[in-house]
Amino acid sequence: MNRWVRLVAAVVAMIMIANLQYAWTLFVRPIMSATGWSLSEVQWGFTFFIAFETWMMPLSGWLIDRIGPRIFMSVAALLCGTGWAGLGRAHTPVQLYILYSLAGLGASWIYCGSTAMGLKWFPDRRGLAAGLIAAGFGSGAALFIPIIAYIIRVKDFRAAFL
Repeated sequence: MNRWVRLVAAVVAMIMIANLQYAWTLFVRPIMSATGWSLSEVQWGFTFFIAFETWMMPLSGWLIDRIGPRIFMSVAALLCGTGWAGLGRAHTPVQLYILYSLAGLGASWIYCGSTAMGLKWFPDRRGLAAGLIAAGFGSGAALFIPIIAYIIRVKDFRAAFL
């Protein structure tokens, strides 16, 4: 497969996981209103997400070398999707924490895997590859925040997660 196609796929993957982190604030008040949970109970979910997203990256570097990028990124995508969509079905704070932690683990693997593979495919243009991949993460929020906000407004937060 052409390395440019792989780079585009890595950027798209980063665009898709951006909202796991950047859209969270849109969900906080609707979750609190619908469930009666306190702000601190809801925000613990984000704390677990960030902890898993950051502290599982060293594991991702080790694991991607063991199982290869295709399986690794597929499992990462399943973790992200299961965690994020599952948040729409969470009925207890513990469920929220577990599902958002799964999403954080998947996001760390996608972030680390995309960056590592981009740098490996572009030894002659490492800065370009890393910059585009990082830009994908930031631009995902710009693309999807209005859509997520709209879904929350016209439906509810559960529909937006799904």
